[in-house]
Amino acid sequence: MAVSGRVLACLNLLKSYNLKNKTLVDIGSSFGWLEKELLSIDKSIKIVGVEPDKYAVAFSNREIKNAKFFVGDALKLPIKDEFADIATLFDVIEHVPKNKESVALSEVNRILNPKGLLFLSTPNSNFFMNLLDPAFYFGHRHYKLEKLKKLLEENSFKILKSTIKGGFWFSFYLIWLYITKRITGNFLPRNRFLESKEAGEFTSNKVGIHTHFIVAQKI
Repeated sequence: MAVSGRVLACLNLLKSYNLKNKTLVDIGSSFGWLEKELLSIDKSIKIVGVEPDKYAVAFSNREIKNAKFFVGDALKLPIKDEFADIATLFDVIEHVPKNKESVALSEVNRILNPKGLLFLSTPNSNFFMNLLDPAFYFGHRHYKLEKLKKLLEENSFKILKSTIKGGFWFSFYLIWLYITKRITGNFLPRNRFLESKEAGEFTSNKVGIHTHFIVAQKI
């Protein structure tokens, strides 16, 4: 299945920068979707994935060629100092233990080369997005831009680019997804109507309300 929606927005943000011959560390690499997509575009990129799920790491090492995957997490990356030109934290920062965001960002800073780039996405905090996210009531964190800017500055990053994409259709899609997975036990149910609607929100040039997409530079 081709990537779309929020995942595609992450990919497009990366693709808007020169990745040729760059070294990239994907933190929270899951089953290697990002690595697969990037390497299909440019095989000169050196990519390392870090993921706490050992089964996802084993799958990725088996299925994704020309990339390496390691078991680890954002709080203690198994990567040497100043190893990478680029690091990604796509939908990760909100999942680290509460009040440990600075530890994760400090680790990212450590593994980046001077003036290296961090690409980050995370849910936006506003009344409607919080209200419509079922996971929010169980500790899934959302952030205001001011909070993210403060965290980044405290860990020696400056924001180069910041935008918010996505809206109500994505929230409705998530609610449908949570309920359907709970009722049917299907790990990845499909609703093409909602998928189309939420994908349009993330690929539109209009400013959204759901997810922050940030590019920050190590200083």
